[in-house]
Amino acid sequence: MMLGDYLALAKKAGADVHGWLAAAGPLQARALEKLAQQEDLAPARAARMAVADFSRFAGEEDWTTLISHVRVAPDPALACLGAMIDWRLAQKPCGAHDVSAHQHQVQKERA
Repeated sequence: MMLGDYLALAKKAGADVHGWLAAAGPLQARALEKLAQQEDLAPARAARMAVADFSRFAGEEDWTTLISHVRVAPDPALACLGAMIDWRLAQKPCGAHDVSAHQHQVQKERA
């Protein structure tokens, strides 16, 4: 399966996204459940948010780590989604949980 397939299934699954993700990867399912609770979102929406935030705010090192991890994974799409969820969980909340504020702070610290 490709990442787009997982996201399409997440959209179709709606409230049952946790069920199909648990079957595909129990570790990712637990991480998604944690993210959904942390952000007070439905699991499907939390998964889409994690992907969107990663694509907009992850730095070069994050992308390099993701690609390295996905390249050797037995299921690259599931590994990609799991890594993006884990990345989102690792972000410290700033302001009103605005990832962009955190990314701005990280960029300032690296300069």
